[in-house]
Amino acid sequence: SGLKISPAIAPLLLFLLFYNLGAFLSYLQIVEDAKARMFVVTSTYMAVSAVFFAFYVAQDPLPRMVLIKNALVVAAFIAAALGLIGMANVARLGSVLTLYGRAVGTFKDPNVFATFLLLPGVMLVQGFLLGTQRHKLISGFGLLVILGGLFFAFSRGAWISFIFASAMMTGLTFILSPSKQMRGRIIFITIVGMVGIAILITLLLSVDEIRNQFLDRFTLVKSYDAGETGRFGNQLNSIPLLLQRPLGFGPFQFNLIFGEDPHNAYVNAFSSYGWLGGISYFLLVITTIIIGFKSVLMRTPWQNAAIVVFCPLFTTMCQGVQIDTDHWRHLYLMLG
Repeated sequence: SGLKISPAIAPLLLFLLFYNLGAFLSYLQIVEDAKARMFVVTSTYMAVSAVFFAFYVAQDPLPRMVLIKNALVVAAFIAAALGLIGMANVARLGSVLTLYGRAVGTFKDPNVFATFLLLPGVMLVQGFLLGTQRHKLISGFGLLVILGGLFFAFSRGAWISFIFASAMMTGLTFILSPSKQMRGRIIFITIVGMVGIAILITLLLSVDEIRNQFLDRFTLVKSYDAGETGRFGNQLNSIPLLLQRPLGFGPFQFNLIFGEDPHNAYVNAFSSYGWLGGISYFLLVITTIIIGFKSVLMRTPWQNAAIVVFCPLFTTMCQGVQIDTDHWRHLYLMLG
């Protein structure tokens, strides 16, 4: 497509380069581990994909963002529809399309599945708020299916992420809208949407099996999170050890030491990528937030596109405190 190098990509390129260099240096401690080798290859692929999307969008933002949105919405609809088919056990596909009673669709993990639906879901919501969504009935049905997939994934982090990303997107779109009529439309559709979602959730929770699963997942801290050897305890226990290991533990070594993965992208950055990778990842997140807010606040033709990408990206980066996000392809898509 004749991609052109943009100087605006310098911070992304620089920090991703050092981040993955850190992973390679950390891997050198355990070169015999084939799984760790694939970890480095995957991390590099993710970084390259982010750089590609950055170049691709920067060259012609508006039409290419429309293309990305359409493709994402279709992909999310297919994945979510398959997740719902699995939950209903249509043609006995429940064992393939669900995991532990949670929808996964075309994914291996319900948390990754649910967070993949985040960006296309927020994009559709923004389209309805702005009145730019064509084929409203079809789009409304698509949004309903995507939200259904998100709900039945029973992912606490994804639920919180979607609520905050949607609220943040709505608030920024409302504040930055120059039209009084548009602000009135946003308020009206937001109220109607919230009432509609509340009614749907109430109806779903009237089913005993769904309510029990929902209440089991609707807990901020589960038993495996708490305690000295729980998820958060292991993260704290790893910090003194990581301060003594400039190269970190190496990819996948946290699990061998503590019995489970770190479930924290920032801890994992130091564990699997060493100090160089950990510091680079923190700087990548900080600069992305700064540049993201700047892009959102600038009055440009692509301001609404910047808002709709930045809000779920911000909540996903915050979600990194609760789960490993460093190999989520949709995170790197949003970064780019």
